[in-house]
Amino acid sequence: MMDERAAWLTQGKGTTPALRWSFSTEAPLLALDLARETGEILAADISGGLYLLDRQGQFLHLNRGIKDVQLVHWSDRGKLGAAIYSDNNICCFDRDLNVLWAISFSVECLAITMDSYGDYLAVSLASGKTILIDSQKKKVASFETVRPLSYLEFQVSAPRLIGAAENGFLCCYDLEGNCIWTEKHWSNCGGISLSGDGQRLYLAGFNYGILMFDHEGESAGTLVFEGTPKVLACDFAGNRIVAATIEQELYWLNQEGKLIWGGIIPDETIEVACDPFGQWCVCGLKSGLVQCLDWSDSI
Repeated sequence: MMDERAAWLTQGKGTTPALRWSFSTEAPLLALDLARETGEILAADISGGLYLLDRQGQFLHLNRGIKDVQLVHWSDRGKLGAAIYSDNNICCFDRDLNVLWAISFSVECLAITMDSYGDYLAVSLASGKTILIDSQKKKVASFETVRPLSYLEFQVSAPRLIGAAENGFLCCYDLEGNCIWTEKHWSNCGGISLSGDGQRLYLAGFNYGILMFDHEGESAGTLVFEGTPKVLACDFAGNRIVAATIEQELYWLNQEGKLIWGGIIPDETIEVACDPFGQWCVCGLKSGLVQCLDWSDSI
């Protein structure tokens, strides 16, 4: 008899993925992130639970000491993680989820990210300032943008930070706070995802579909499909994209926007993540259910 947690996968269109594993947090999910090198998953729920899972979905560590977590990030090498909590606080923690240090700001924190090695952390503030901090809590740079950045992501292959505002603004800065490029567009933004070499940048543009940009911020086209994408992720090469829509649909696409698989999700999606090789993705639902969908046998 089929696991009820996998039944929704068979009702989609295209190449049906296997359910690699499932995990449920003890309370509704708030945030989720994937370490691309280790395959580990970091998840946070509304009860204050911070969970670390291995690539097989097995429980590794739990921390209940960080209350009111809004966003989390886990470095690709699994060295360090970071979180925004209680609106205007950030913290950095180790592999055992023990907090190493914390910083409070006078304004709301909007986004947080770490580079692959866990050496640098970037946090954007509602004031429009973005601050870069090293793993020892030392401020190394800062810059201000015309609009507050709601999404941040470090480029893997170069010392660059990509940022996006919720309304029509993209930018790229180096680790010294110097602007490399900025780009205005006409869409609201629900999330960004960057290929490892920085050659492809995908933006969840809601009614506009998935907007694509190159490494200089120039428009590279739009992927239009059924549904209104609100969160997305791509693999390291940018050849596979997973996108969840406002209409509670999940799509697995190639770089040209061709549908590989699509289906109705049983609950609202909080976050999605994609493995480096484009073989599987992780989908975190508001209910607390986190599932890994695997297409590796069909490649």
